[in-house]
Amino acid sequence: MRISVALFNYENGGRAADGTYNFTKLQAAFADVNEPPSLILFCEAKNYRDQAGEAKYAAAEALSDELGVPYSVELGSMHRGPLPPAIFYNPDVLVLRRWWNQDDPGAYEDQRNVARFAVRESGRIAEERTEFLAFVNHWEPLSGDVRLEEARRLSRYGDRQPLPVIGGGDLNATASGDHLPQRDWMAAGFSHRSHKGILGPDGKWGPDTRAMDYLLGTWNTETQTRQDGCGLYAIAEMAWQRNPNRPILPTVNAGVDAGGGLLIDWLLVNDVMAPYVIADSYKVHVPDPGGVVPSDHRLVTADIDLPSPLLTATGAGPESMRHFQGPNP
Repeated sequence: MRISVALFNYENGGRAADGTYNFTKLQAAFADVNEPPSLILFCEAKNYRDQAGEAKYAAAEALSDELGVPYSVELGSMHRGPLPPAIFYNPDVLVLRRWWNQDDPGAYEDQRNVARFAVRESGRIAEERTEFLAFVNHWEPLSGDVRLEEARRLSRYGDRQPLPVIGGGDLNATASGDHLPQRDWMAAGFSHRSHKGILGPDGKWGPDTRAMDYLLGTWNTETQTRQDGCGLYAIAEMAWQRNPNRPILPTVNAGVDAGGGLLIDWLLVNDVMAPYVIADSYKVHVPDPGGVVPSDHRLVTADIDLPSPLLTATGAGPESMRHFQGPNP
């Protein structure tokens, strides 16, 4: 079953300085999607818990009005401020089975902001349905050291996870490799330069790629592949490898970061999910500069095609799509 997944960092969640919300820009961001996403990984749900969750429900209603499908919403956890990530999903397509809320007791840090879904049409009853995991993260914007620790907590959802996994977020970092968008680091002042950059042993500034390289592996320019890593793969690179003539675009809009925008909003999959990614579907939605620019970040979308009916399987690998009784996220 083909499922469209979207990733979007909506600046301040649409919240204005006076505390009101504007969701017309949220609708504008999704106006050109080919297919209503069944799953939306959302960053900066600012103060969406306030007033009995009024803003989060209004955002879900606005998306439903724009895309013509129902959306349910769950807020995630964030310790550094009132901008947690969230997930919006179409309950006609996906069944949510697990999601730790902010104040839930007993949750470990690496379990937060990770959803466990079943595909509704993949089976007649719960035990027969295809399952997958989906995570959404919004990493620390100011420190590469903190981002590396956040990457370590995410590593269990790579090659150690027998279920298919798709996830992403504003990870506030790029990865190694000249095929990715680059930045003129000296165009930014020291403070902003140091947030996503790092001073190399040659005395020159460059991107701080430690966190993303930990998950994806370090780029080998000779083989044009990554080495090591935790078993997660970037859909942007999967699309680029399919068609190297199609450049990988920044996910931050022009004029936001001095020296140029980077790819920092990542859609990632593990090796179990990778065979089901439709690489050609990956798209960074660049807003018309003469029209509405919905956010400082760009919408990112891609499709996966999970098998249905279920495959018969035990153990890890692309065939392990049956309900798995293992470590619970």
